[in-house]
Amino acid sequence: MTSIQKQTHFAVFDVLEVESGGTADALVDTITREVADWVSAAPGFLLSRVHVGLGGSAVVHHTRWTDEERYRASFPDAADAGVLCDLGRRSGVLASSVRTGVSAGGIEGPAAGRPPGVVAVATRHFTGPGPARAVVDLLHRTGEWKRDFPGFISATAYLSSDGTRFVNYPMWVDRSAYDAWMADPRIAEGQAEIARLESAPPEYLVCTVAAHTAARDVPEASRWTS
Repeated sequence: MTSIQKQTHFAVFDVLEVESGGTADALVDTITREVADWVSAAPGFLLSRVHVGLGGSAVVHHTRWTDEERYRASFPDAADAGVLCDLGRRSGVLASSVRTGVSAGGIEGPAAGRPPGVVAVATRHFTGPGPARAVVDLLHRTGEWKRDFPGFISATAYLSSDGTRFVNYPMWVDRSAYDAWMADPRIAEGQAEIARLESAPPEYLVCTVAAHTAARDVPEASRWTS
């Protein structure tokens, strides 16, 4: 079976558009330090990944929490969260945005459990929950061929609370696996089907993984799972 129905969790994607690779590197250092200092010990914390967009034009900080209430208690309400909450105001940061959602299942490939080398953060906009659910269903249907695609690790879908936004988070072991994936004509067919349901152009970021921190009680063997 390709579909994965792990315990539902709450996910956050902080997207920072930056003017240079130097700014991206500085942000990665700051985020990684803050996660190690206090975020990783926060109640409900599951995972943190810091990504840098190909070309160094963006930094994406992805965190997972057991539920939205635990996240809200740490971000942005916690006193220690000031540094991370102010990243969007730093010199060299051109724009910032936050996307949140609850996991809606996903699919796994033959490389499940391996560390990701390349990920995508694909944000799509809809008029309501109906079209968004249709896209989640499409993701599960296409798992039939994706489960054997070389280098594919997994893809997890996240739906916003109002059902108008869908964030897909697929991962591959390296750039060559990602390029082969995008060159497959079945990807273009799926994109055309999704486009008919969208209410605004999608936002698509391809990134490398700069840092990964799992909750302290997660076994080492499970730290890279999805």
